[in-house]
Amino acid sequence: MREEFALQYAERRAKERGFENYRIIHRDFTIPPMGVLKFQANNEIWLVTYIAWGLIVKSDYGRYDNWYTQGIVENVHEHADHIEIINTRKYQRTIRFLQVILKTKDDGSKE
Repeated sequence: MREEFALQYAERRAKERGFENYRIIHRDFTIPPMGVLKFQANNEIWLVTYIAWGLIVKSDYGRYDNWYTQGIVENVHEHADHIEIINTRKYQRTIRFLQVILKTKDDGSKE
């Protein structure tokens, strides 16, 4: 998903889920050879904007890998809740996300 589209998509998805306020953070991860990164993303949406060949992203929203998926399928770029990134290669790989943090009035954060 291109970053320009991801920014527009983030606003639409936040509103669809009932949130008027949200914060966007750019996240880059380097996954070591044959490594795995796992994290929780509750009340967040993670949008893949770049993924190196050999990485797999799995979450409660689905799975994305960039060698079996043919063509552009935008909905596989959205992930949330429990996220796992798997490097299937013998070299480190990188992935880039747009993290959309959904904000409520009582979450303790500043508007």
